Amino acid sequence: MIRKYALPIALASLLLPATAQAAPRMEFALQDDAVFVEQAYMPRERALEHAAALHTKRIRVNLLWARTLVSGADHRTPPVGGAQYDFTKVDALQAAAAAKGIKLQLTLTGPAPAWATKDGKVGANRPDPVKFAAFARTVAAHFKGRVDRYSVWNEPNLSAWLAPSRTAPQQYRRLYKAAYGAIKTVDPGSKVLFGELAPTRDGRTIAPLKFIREAAPKNAKLKADGLAHHPYQFTVAPDKRTGGPDDAPVSQLGRLTKTLDQVAKVKGLSTPKGKGLDLYLTEFGYLSAGNRAISQSARAAWLRKSYSMLRANRRVKQVLQYQLVDGPADHLWHTAIIDHHGRPMGAYAGLVSAAASIAR
Repeated sequence: MIRKYALPIALASLLLPATAQAAPRMEFALQDDAVFVEQAYMPRERALEHAAALHTKRIRVNLLWARTLVSGADHRTPPVGGAQYDFTKVDALQAAAAAKGIKLQLTLTGPAPAWATKDGKVGANRPDPVKFAAFARTVAAHFKGRVDRYSVWNEPNLSAWLAPSRTAPQQYRRLYKAAYGAIKTVDPGSKVLFGELAPTRDGRTIAPLKFIREAAPKNAKLKADGLAHHPYQFTVAPDKRTGGPDDAPVSQLGRLTKTLDQVAKVKGLSTPKGKGLDLYLTEFGYLSAGNRAISQSARAAWLRKSYSMLRANRRVKQVLQYQLVDGPADHLWHTAIIDHHGRPMGAYAGLVSAAASIAR
């Protein structure tokens, strides 16, 4: 069993620098909740060995509000005395990751409990900002001293996560402001990221730049420690510009930073010092299955090219590989670099090389 994992970990060790010189300007991060939190497809300790071999600085985890409630909790009736949550799996991951020098960052997101939505169903329909702030306060208090970076909601510009779309920017402004205040009150030294935005407009998604302008209009006076963004560009090489005028895939991050500087100038959204936000690219990768899949060799080459471009962009502070271990073929998302039998895919070496370039 151990033998089949030895090759990729050894490969990573050979390709990455033996000693660190200065702290890298751009962090490498991973997310795979199925593996790191639920321990599906690969034991957590083995996955953390891969993470350490890649010089991972952070592991991102989505804390799904309704699904974090204690087992047997009533999702329909507001709890008397406050909701009770179960963080034991994330606690275990945090301790195991910390032992390898890796920190967690948590995305607080829906689906919301039925007692916190407008339509009375577990889901994404107009979640209550006050109740969400209470959740954020509980999370920050629980993880204070162990987690120092949070983000608010996942892909709020996508209707599956925040609905209805026509009011999503305004809803997000209220959710973000409430959660930011709650987290900073409990743990003033922690960092809070705005966004977690999907990169392109389609029938279900508001283009990210339009979403930012509407969520952070003039004099909204929102503060954040960075912008979290998912700059997927699946079928076009990363150095080829694509997308609509308000889209922000990996080839168009200049548009994104320009918009962030503009909203900072009009006091819509800025750092606490009034500057435009830097970028935390908290989901990225290339698909190996489905109608947007590319070959393993192309995945490897495009990962290397993307990371080279991102490393040259001084506004980019983090890039995250979304998925480590692939799930079964019938799963919807396939950006992993290890198959569900534990074997390295062709893109593994490309990611190792790409991660090495930012670990120097």
